[in-house]
Amino acid sequence: MKIDRWKIPAAAVLLAGLAAAIWFVSHTIFSGEQDRARARTLTLERPADLAISTGPSPRASVPRIDSSQALNDALRGSDPRKRSMEFGKVLAEWFERNPEDALTYVRNMPRDGAEYTEALFIVLSGLGKKDPARAVGLAREMATTREQQAIYSGLFDHIVRSDIRAALRLIELVPEGESRNNALRALAVGWADQDVLAALDWAKGLNDPADRVTAVEATLIIRAKRDPQRTVDLAQQLLAGDALDRTLTEAMKNLVEQDPGAAGEMVMGLPDGAVKTRAILEVVRALAAEQPATALAWIKSLPPGQLHQLALNNVLDFWSANDPQSAGEYVAKMPEGPDQDVAATHLAKSFGAADPSKALRWAESLQGSARTAALVSIASGWAQKDPSAATRWAAALPIDNPARADAIKDAVSYWFLQDYEAASDFLNNLAQQDQSNARPR
Repeated sequence: MKIDRWKIPAAAVLLAGLAAAIWFVSHTIFSGEQDRARARTLTLERPADLAISTGPSPRASVPRIDSSQALNDALRGSDPRKRSMEFGKVLAEWFERNPEDALTYVRNMPRDGAEYTEALFIVLSGLGKKDPARAVGLAREMATTREQQAIYSGLFDHIVRSDIRAALRLIELVPEGESRNNALRALAVGWADQDVLAALDWAKGLNDPADRVTAVEATLIIRAKRDPQRTVDLAQQLLAGDALDRTLTEAMKNLVEQDPGAAGEMVMGLPDGAVKTRAILEVVRALAAEQPATALAWIKSLPPGQLHQLALNNVLDFWSANDPQSAGEYVAKMPEGPDQDVAATHLAKSFGAADPSKALRWAESLQGSARTAALVSIASGWAQKDPSAATRWAAALPIDNPARADAIKDAVSYWFLQDYEAASDFLNNLAQQDQSNARPR
């Protein structure tokens, strides 16, 4: 049978196909008790003895010409989104009436287009509700691209939630690569949702190292939602590399949400690296949202350096949003030196954007290099909202003020973006040295 093919954007097709698949799954013909009973009769035969039929199930034939023509007509539409939606709707309705004819149509479609991928999801998702073994067998034949192999996620999500034993049998029939990874993740997640300890025991016992990593990671991601502290320990025992990083990130995120104090204690035991840094900042933000003083006390346990300063900046962000005066007083009381300068610079930018007059009064309470850093940063923050006013203020600073040149330069850079001619005119009236320092290069 000749199929009229139209090239349509993959993103639009997959989005529309997903909508059609969701519509299709909602029909009750695939969720009856008789169907679930059939799935539960599967036994734990050896994979080599398992016969997977890809042939049709006995069913009365329904005339197919009208539905076939309707699908061909749908693919002639000019609007990609509407074309995909109409195609999915017609195919789903046809599959509901006569699945074998609809399946035959899809098996005869060219397999290099997005229309085929959409059709594959519709028919195999529906078939998987009634005959999962056959659906898996057909997927081996019909799903060849990375996008198409995502069908295994949906198939095994349904199978494992209906019959874990059947899922364990059928997983052995899934080809290696992306198909098997998708199936393993779905099986592990679905089983872990029901019995995370049993799922983890199964995952740890897989012989193939790649399969074991995939299944263990998927299982631990589910466990991380319920017992993040234990998951952190298990992940470091069972995983390595990217799989470990992803699992630790998820576990720490959940622990921070559930108990920031416990997360603060556990994060110090993580291996150094990006995961630990992100976790530390998440802990700081969570503690600061509850009580800045608690967060400030906690960051004292961090070693001096960039991470300590990043953590302090995060506390200042939360603190200044609610009580900038108190945050400013804390920075003013810090020991003079580079750490105070960096903190003053960070706080002054947000303070200057929110309330320049108060920010300037606060900056005058600082000494030495911290005051200079704060004034320059206030000009920058202020200029984000009112670059003209910020630039004029900076230009009015005394010639001998160490903040003057950088404050003018930072403020006028925002003014150039907003109104280049006005900024240029103003700058042309300043001293030559100011013009040289501030004009963009």
